[in-house]
Amino acid sequence: MNFGLFLAHRMRNQNIDKSSASSRIIKIAVSAIAIGLIMMMIAVATSLGLQQEIKKKIVAFSGELYIAPFENNHSKVSTKPIQFSELNQEKWNTSSDVEHFQGVASKAALVKSKTDFEGLIVKGVGADYRWENLSSYLVSGNYPNTRSKLNNEVFLSQTLADRLQVGIGDRITAYFQNESKTGTPNTRYFSIVGIYETGFPDFDNTYLFADIRHIQRINKWDTDEVGGFEVFLKQNVDLDKKNIQIYNEIPPQIDAVTVDLMFPSLFEWISLFDFNVLIILFLMILVGTLNMATALLVLILERSKMIGLLKSLGAKNRMIQSVFLWNALYIIFKGLLIGNITALIFLFGQQKFNFIHLDPKTYYVSEVPILLSLSNFLILNAGIVFICTLVLYIPSFIVIKIDPSKVMRIQ
Repeated sequence: MNFGLFLAHRMRNQNIDKSSASSRIIKIAVSAIAIGLIMMMIAVATSLGLQQEIKKKIVAFSGELYIAPFENNHSKVSTKPIQFSELNQEKWNTSSDVEHFQGVASKAALVKSKTDFEGLIVKGVGADYRWENLSSYLVSGNYPNTRSKLNNEVFLSQTLADRLQVGIGDRITAYFQNESKTGTPNTRYFSIVGIYETGFPDFDNTYLFADIRHIQRINKWDTDEVGGFEVFLKQNVDLDKKNIQIYNEIPPQIDAVTVDLMFPSLFEWISLFDFNVLIILFLMILVGTLNMATALLVLILERSKMIGLLKSLGAKNRMIQSVFLWNALYIIFKGLLIGNITALIFLFGQQKFNFIHLDPKTYYVSEVPILLSLSNFLILNAGIVFICTLVLYIPSFIVIKIDPSKVMRIQ
């Protein structure tokens, strides 16, 4: 058995006065490690969860890639059509990377109810539209039937419904600018069959869903012409790499844009979470290592006579250092054990019961989302052990400075 480890174990098992300085310092060090790990695990899990939830909402409404003529990519309104035959979809749609793609078309409209009116975007969707992507955001009613004959059913947000003071079954009138941009606008009478709410103002304040055939008729497009295609990829597919592949296989007048370029401000805001988490990790590790270094120094100074005795018996400095480093590791692992248990209880509790809420107007979600990852869990624990142990080598060198002839002198 390693003698340093054996001696460290005997030191811990001795009856130490609980009122001594080392006892109090050790408790503080254990608490610092535990609290630091709790804060880091919560910061990482909530940050990843919030990023995932926001990205999920954006992708549900727009896809991970958007294929459209260059004129349409930087506008919420479809100004120029694209045909299915232009995509050469056989080269990329049959691959294992693409899960689904769907044609959409958008047009600005002035929507009027009996009491109010609102300017918004009517998003036309067809039979290929996957309504199940919006299932978690359905508040009441049903989705419009876009798979049979053309009808007047629409799907709008709770925010727009409140502004227009309408509900399920109510009728609204939509006025579209005609193709010549002059004269009488095109009028459509819609019936509300469903209401959704994402907590995402960019969508809730803007979009009303209707049958794409209304947009095609108003724009005088053929039935195979749409404003663009929303592409959904399978899990673990490299988005940028797939975007380049599709871009190289479509005609030059058509562009393929990733979701982060469609909503740059939102994704820049999301990326700030990573920076905030890094600051929290740095501060928590700094506090933990400083407390551990202080605890190790107190342990060494309190055991200076024992160090002198070991040196007089021929023990080398490295062996004596290992005794205190083993004790430091014990303190670290004790703090990690407490921290892991507490953090996991909190995170699983939040994941199950959602007892902490957020303002959806600010964070786009109503509860704090949690994303637990085994790799992140292991990296955080291993990182704390490695960094603390590495830093503790510095104060352990005080052992070299202790002179046996001085510390063992009879008072």
